[in-house]
Amino acid sequence: MPTLSPTYDIHKSYDDNYAEGPFYEGDLPASPIGAPGYRLLDFPLYAPIGVPAGPLLNARWLALYAKLGFDAPVYKTVRSGPRECHPAPNCMVLKTPGSLTPDRFDEQLTAQAADADNPDTVSITNSFGMPSKTPDTWMADMEQAAAACGNGQVFIASAVGTPQPGDGPKELASDFARTAAMTREAGAQIVEINLSCPNVASSEGSLFTDPEAARLMVRETATALSGTPLFIKLGYFIDERVQDEVVAACAPFVQGIAGINTLSFEVIDENGEQALPGAGRLRSGICGDAIRDCGLTQARRLAALRTRQRYDFALVGVGGVMTPAHVNDYLMAGVDLVMSATGAMWNPHLARQWREQQAAD
Repeated sequence: MPTLSPTYDIHKSYDDNYAEGPFYEGDLPASPIGAPGYRLLDFPLYAPIGVPAGPLLNARWLALYAKLGFDAPVYKTVRSGPRECHPAPNCMVLKTPGSLTPDRFDEQLTAQAADADNPDTVSITNSFGMPSKTPDTWMADMEQAAAACGNGQVFIASAVGTPQPGDGPKELASDFARTAAMTREAGAQIVEINLSCPNVASSEGSLFTDPEAARLMVRETATALSGTPLFIKLGYFIDERVQDEVVAACAPFVQGIAGINTLSFEVIDENGEQALPGAGRLRSGICGDAIRDCGLTQARRLAALRTRQRYDFALVGVGGVMTPAHVNDYLMAGVDLVMSATGAMWNPHLARQWREQQAAD
């Protein structure tokens, strides 16, 4: 496969990508014919493939990926107030990381100045800090994004709470709920709240490890959504017992669980210096090919837990989906929907390739 330039230009700032992107000049697949053959909850889909929160910065991005056949696109995480992005660069390609399994979690990784040379195996470090425009800006834009999704597609919006100085868990839960309700008002058919971002210094990024706190955020949000389906985004659980406790705490209130988010590692450049500039950014999120083993492991664990406990939530598999074969790996692991971020950035034809292979089999 020829090397593709990513739709997100890692050499530009987040704001430049927001204003100028996505960067794509290829053709678009023909619209599917006939009835959709898959479902996510009550939503029919032509393909069980989406893009998770992250790459789809605004309505232009989401509309492109919807046209490219990613039938469950997720609008990038929004907040109840504006938040600036971390300093650029925000993404760098990793230098031959290999598969990052738990026995390697103490390693320090190296990012390189060179671009990726193979879209099937690229891994990156990224650190944005979950930036957000003001609600009046993103709500208007989100309405356009919702309108860009057509037959056999579902529009998902990602939201997060923002802790303020002096706030406790109840205040944070209220902000989660308020932000989620705004995304519903702007057209979200499913709302996903992010409990697992490793690139923020405050508490909203690690809630997925605390069953009591996670339950509070989820319960308050579910109440505010008044029946709109609620998904939660989880990170990788090293301890499966903690995973089971968090799922048990949240299961009564959610209709879907997505994971994994990025893995957190220390990352240096080829000169041995901190790769991404700024305080608190020696550790940053890792995504792409290197995290697939962890993603599949957790997908299998959650699928088994769902069967064992007779939970009825949908499962969304995320992490290291770079090729059509990886989509199938996740479906075989028991998930209902597969999402690709880094893979979809470097190969926006991924969903079309999967459909073509399914049609040929």
